[in-house]
Amino acid sequence: MQKNLYNQINAFLDVREPEELQERLEAATRDLGFEHFAMGHHVDLRGSPEDALRLTNYHPDWIEKSLAERYYSNDPIHRASTRTATGFFWSQVESMIRLSDRDRKILELARQFGLGEGFTVPVHVPGEYRGTCSFGAQSLERLTRDALPLATMISTYAFEAGRRLLRRHGTDPLATGVPVLTDRQRDALVLIARGKGDAEIAELLGISRPTAHEHVENVRRLYGNAQRPFLIVRALFDGQISYEEVFRR
Repeated sequence: MQKNLYNQINAFLDVREPEELQERLEAATRDLGFEHFAMGHHVDLRGSPEDALRLTNYHPDWIEKSLAERYYSNDPIHRASTRTATGFFWSQVESMIRLSDRDRKILELARQFGLGEGFTVPVHVPGEYRGTCSFGAQSLERLTRDALPLATMISTYAFEAGRRLLRRHGTDPLATGVPVLTDRQRDALVLIARGKGDAEIAELLGISRPTAHEHVENVRRLYGNAQRPFLIVRALFDGQISYEEVFRR
């Protein structure tokens, strides 16, 4: 069984079509001891952009209800996935984020569609929509040995296979590329995000004000002459800088 799962992991490297990816995810889900899976970017499911990935075998009635009630717009599992770099059980979500009455309702209703417990792996790539790969079942009594580390590996390979398919069909979310910054330009960008002006950037970096201004303007040009508020958001989205760097004293 374990050998078969490792073979399935390697098989994701050769996926050529979305249907094939769906079939391999369904097979891996069963072999792990789960019943359902959902993999994709966190986007508006009623009008998913072309560069977004979304595959699932959740019950059609649950999908329809989720769309009708817009449960996906503030999904507690998706929110929890932004608080960790590793996979987590759905039963752990309450210890990761504050649950609202609506959140509890979503989790309780999901049980009616065979989603009593599950395991979610965050898959976040800088410059793209946040994403996850989730495996669920009514209970986890049938999980195979080493199911969780294998599910983590499968999630990574499967998500990357989906990204390759997007690129192959001309919907590469990184087609425009992420600007390459020098170390000084990046230092200036962090200080911009901290709300510093050119004079403060110059003082903190130990350079002249004209030089500081030049670094700032070069970064803006690399981002299409973006104004500072948009520049900060885009740089965080692209992974050029991190929230930790911005808020660190």
